[in-house]
Amino acid sequence: MENQKYSGINGLRAISIILVVIYHLTYQDKIFHGLYEIRWLLPVVSFLQDGHLGVNIFFVISGFLITSLLLREELKTKTISLKNFYIRRTLRIFPAYYFLLLVYFFLQQLGVFELSATSWITSLTYTKYFNWEKDWLTSHAWSLSIEEHFYLFWPLFFMAGDKFRKIAAIVLIASVPFMRVYFDYHDLSEHYALTLFTRIDAIATGCLFALYRNKIIEKISPWWNPVFIVSSFLLISLRYFPLLATKIHLEFIFVPLGTTHGTIANFLIAIILMYSVFGPNGIWSKFLNWKLLNYVGLLSYSIYLWQQIFISGLDYWPAKFPQNIFCVLAMALFSYHLLEKPFLKLKSKFSII
Repeated sequence: MENQKYSGINGLRAISIILVVIYHLTYQDKIFHGLYEIRWLLPVVSFLQDGHLGVNIFFVISGFLITSLLLREELKTKTISLKNFYIRRTLRIFPAYYFLLLVYFFLQQLGVFELSATSWITSLTYTKYFNWEKDWLTSHAWSLSIEEHFYLFWPLFFMAGDKFRKIAAIVLIASVPFMRVYFDYHDLSEHYALTLFTRIDAIATGCLFALYRNKIIEKISPWWNPVFIVSSFLLISLRYFPLLATKIHLEFIFVPLGTTHGTIANFLIAIILMYSVFGPNGIWSKFLNWKLLNYVGLLSYSIYLWQQIFISGLDYWPAKFPQNIFCVLAMALFSYHLLEKPFLKLKSKFSII
């Protein structure tokens, strides 16, 4: 499994899923109600409920891991197998996801909720980000749609050669700021905020850092700790930059670059990722490899799938806070051990690493 190759990856995944879950708890269950009046707590609360940052951490990790695996395969075999790549992706993503949809189907038959035909079609076909705003229960599949669409063409770019794949990653990253400006100008930013067109740069940034991994490590390793501290501070502080920029009339620069889930943030996440995986074995490394955090990271995909129905605002006991948290964890454990793990073992048969 790819997360076993790099120490600290599961810890980062855990942080990302925690941010997503807290964001949804804030949205549906108002868990921070009353805390917004305590001014000194606002920075902490704002960070903890930044679900979009959490998703982009997932994206950067994904791009880095997938590209690293492709590089290893190419180094070992002088080529990559498209067939095995797509089989691995299918075995990794499909079983747990379609099991969730199967449960949704039975719950709909029982009258627990009602999903439209469009919602079902976009969920089943991984095209959710074209319809993500229509219902809450399947809207979280927007991120899965982006990943699956990206990985339809990324191996083809990869096989085109070292120079082409690097140029492709840079072009994908550079194109997103232009897309953001276009959507903002035409008042479409809200509609396209959770689509491939404005979030592909996060995955591409992870890919780029994998492609230039050795050069990046060589450049920043002499200053590992300062680079990590500055990057972390900037990432946490980015949400306040547009407000500060208004004082000198430069707020427009954050339209193309975004804030905590924009282009700048993606590079900061990638730097933190490099430090987490290849940096010194200090306090941060020990924290990321803490057994509990590591286990949450292992469950992160299943947690992401199941948190949506239990943190949904549905008028049922399992969807009420705080018992909904335990329900999410219970279903995530079930999904991981009975679905993900067996298919991950099968997936390893299609890997040369």
